[in-house]
Amino acid sequence: MPLIGRVNLDLAIDDLVNVTNDNLRGVYLAGLSAIVQGTPADSGRARNNWFLSVGAPSNKITTSTSVGGGGSLSQAAKMPKDVLNNKIFFTNNLPYIGVLEYGGFPSPVENGSYIKRSKSFEILSINGFSKQAPGGWVRKTVIKMQNKIRSL
Repeated sequence: MPLIGRVNLDLAIDDLVNVTNDNLRGVYLAGLSAIVQGTPADSGRARNNWFLSVGAPSNKITTSTSVGGGGSLSQAAKMPKDVLNNKIFFTNNLPYIGVLEYGGFPSPVENGSYIKRSKSFEILSINGFSKQAPGGWVRKTVIKMQNKIRSL
Protein backbone atom coordinates (compact mmCIF):
# COMPACT_ATOMS: atom_id res chain seq x y z
CA MET A 1 0.00 0.00 0.00
CA PRO A 2 1.58 3.31 -1.10
CA LEU A 3 2.08 6.17 1.34
CA ILE A 4 -0.46 8.95 0.94
CA GLY A 5 1.30 12.17 -0.07
CA ARG A 6 4.53 10.40 -1.09
CA VAL A 7 4.55 12.15 -4.46
CA ASN A 8 4.44 15.57 -2.77
CA LEU A 9 7.23 14.54 -0.42
CA ASP A 10 9.40 13.39 -3.33
CA LEU A 11 8.77 16.66 -5.16
CA ALA A 12 9.67 18.68 -2.05
CA ILE A 13 12.91 16.72 -1.65
CA ASP A 14 13.79 17.25 -5.33
CA ASP A 15 13.12 20.98 -4.97
CA LEU A 16 15.31 21.14 -1.85
CA VAL A 17 18.16 19.36 -3.66
CA ASN A 18 17.86 21.73 -6.64
CA VAL A 19 17.80 24.86 -4.46
CA THR A 20 20.78 23.61 -2.43
CA ASN A 21 22.72 22.82 -5.62
CA ASP A 22 21.98 26.26 -7.08
CA ASN A 23 22.95 28.04 -3.85
CA LEU A 24 26.18 26.06 -3.56
CA ARG A 25 27.01 26.71 -7.21
CA GLY A 26 26.50 30.43 -6.61
CA VAL A 27 28.89 30.39 -3.64
CA TYR A 28 31.47 28.57 -5.75
CA LEU A 29 31.17 30.99 -8.67
CA ALA A 30 31.42 34.07 -6.44
CA GLY A 31 34.34 32.60 -4.48
CA LEU A 32 36.31 31.47 -7.52
CA SER A 33 35.81 34.86 -9.17
CA ALA A 34 37.10 36.51 -5.98
CA ILE A 35 40.17 34.24 -6.05
CA VAL A 36 40.92 35.22 -9.65
CA GLN A 37 40.40 38.93 -9.02
CA GLY A 38 42.41 38.78 -5.79
CA THR A 39 45.43 37.18 -7.43
CA PRO A 40 48.30 39.69 -7.42
CA ALA A 41 48.93 40.87 -10.97
CA ASP A 42 52.17 42.20 -12.34
CA SER A 43 52.13 40.76 -15.85
CA GLY A 44 48.81 38.97 -15.27
CA ARG A 45 50.22 35.50 -15.76
CA ALA A 46 49.33 34.22 -12.27
CA ARG A 47 45.82 35.64 -12.55
CA ASN A 48 45.27 33.81 -15.87
CA ASN A 49 46.49 30.41 -14.69
CA TRP A 50 43.47 29.31 -12.66
CA PHE A 51 41.81 26.24 -14.18
CA LEU A 52 38.52 24.63 -13.16
CA SER A 53 38.22 20.87 -13.47
CA VAL A 54 35.90 18.16 -12.18
CA GLY A 55 37.17 14.88 -10.73
CA ALA A 56 40.91 15.63 -10.73
CA PRO A 57 43.13 18.73 -10.55
CA SER A 58 44.18 20.30 -13.83
CA ASN A 59 47.83 20.25 -14.85
CA LYS A 60 47.51 23.09 -17.39
CA ILE A 61 49.58 26.26 -17.60
CA THR A 62 48.96 29.20 -19.93
CA THR A 63 51.22 32.00 -21.07
CA SER A 64 48.35 34.52 -21.25
CA THR A 65 49.19 37.82 -19.57
CA SER A 66 45.87 39.66 -19.60
CA VAL A 67 45.97 41.57 -16.30
CA GLY A 68 42.17 41.29 -16.01
CA GLY A 69 42.26 37.50 -15.67
CA GLY A 70 39.60 36.92 -18.32
CA GLY A 71 40.88 33.45 -19.13
CA SER A 72 40.52 32.31 -15.54
CA LEU A 73 37.12 33.94 -15.16
CA SER A 74 35.91 32.03 -18.21
CA GLN A 75 37.25 28.85 -16.56
CA ALA A 76 35.15 29.55 -13.45
CA ALA A 77 32.11 30.05 -15.70
CA LYS A 78 32.55 26.43 -16.86
CA MET A 79 31.26 25.31 -13.47
CA PRO A 80 29.10 22.21 -13.98
CA LYS A 81 25.37 22.66 -13.50
CA ASP A 82 25.31 19.95 -10.82
CA VAL A 83 27.92 20.56 -8.12
CA LEU A 84 26.53 18.27 -5.43
CA ASN A 85 28.47 14.99 -5.26
CA ASN A 86 31.17 16.33 -7.62
CA LYS A 87 34.80 16.96 -6.73
CA ILE A 88 35.56 20.39 -8.17
CA PHE A 89 39.14 21.68 -8.39
CA PHE A 90 40.35 25.21 -9.05
CA THR A 91 44.07 24.86 -9.70
CA ASN A 92 46.96 27.20 -10.40
CA ASN A 93 50.14 25.35 -11.40
CA LEU A 94 52.59 28.24 -11.60
CA PRO A 95 55.65 27.55 -9.46
CA TYR A 96 55.41 30.88 -7.60
CA ILE A 97 51.68 30.79 -6.71
CA GLY A 98 52.59 29.36 -3.29
CA VAL A 99 54.89 32.31 -2.60
CA LEU A 100 52.08 34.71 -3.51
CA GLU A 101 49.71 32.94 -1.10
CA TYR A 102 52.02 31.96 1.78
CA GLY A 103 54.74 34.59 1.48
CA GLY A 104 58.42 34.04 0.88
CA PHE A 105 59.58 37.17 -0.86
CA PRO A 106 62.81 38.56 0.63
CA SER A 107 62.24 40.56 3.78
CA PRO A 108 63.52 43.19 4.03
CA VAL A 109 63.56 44.04 0.32
CA GLU A 110 66.91 45.32 -0.91
CA ASN A 111 66.29 46.77 -4.38
CA GLY A 112 62.81 45.62 -5.37
CA SER A 113 61.67 44.50 -8.80
CA TYR A 114 62.92 46.13 -11.97
CA ILE A 115 60.02 47.74 -13.85
CA LYS A 116 60.71 47.99 -17.58
CA ARG A 117 58.16 50.76 -18.19
CA SER A 118 59.68 53.18 -15.68
CA LYS A 119 63.21 51.74 -15.98
CA SER A 120 63.55 51.77 -12.20
CA PHE A 121 63.26 49.46 -9.21
CA GLU A 122 60.01 49.30 -7.24
CA ILE A 123 59.33 47.52 -3.96
CA LEU A 124 56.33 45.26 -4.60
CA SER A 125 56.42 43.23 -1.38
CA ILE A 126 56.43 43.83 2.34
CA ASN A 127 57.07 41.35 5.16
CA GLY A 128 57.54 38.59 2.57
CA PHE A 129 54.13 39.07 0.92
CA SER A 130 53.01 40.83 -2.22
CA LYS A 131 51.63 44.27 -1.39
CA GLN A 132 48.56 43.38 -3.46
CA ALA A 133 47.68 40.42 -1.21
CA PRO A 134 49.36 40.81 2.17
CA GLY A 135 48.79 37.59 4.08
CA GLY A 136 47.48 35.75 1.03
CA TRP A 137 43.99 35.75 -0.45
CA VAL A 138 43.02 32.17 -1.34
CA ARG A 139 42.70 30.92 2.24
CA LYS A 140 40.75 34.03 3.23
CA THR A 141 38.34 33.55 0.33
CA VAL A 142 37.87 29.84 1.08
CA ILE A 143 37.01 30.68 4.70
CA LYS A 144 34.41 33.19 3.47
CA MET A 145 33.02 30.50 1.14
CA GLN A 146 32.83 27.99 4.02
CA ASN A 147 31.00 30.50 6.21
CA LYS A 148 28.54 31.30 3.43
CA ILE A 149 27.88 27.58 2.85
CA ARG A 150 27.28 27.05 6.57
CA SER A 151 24.73 29.87 6.57
CA LEU A 152 22.72 28.39 3.68
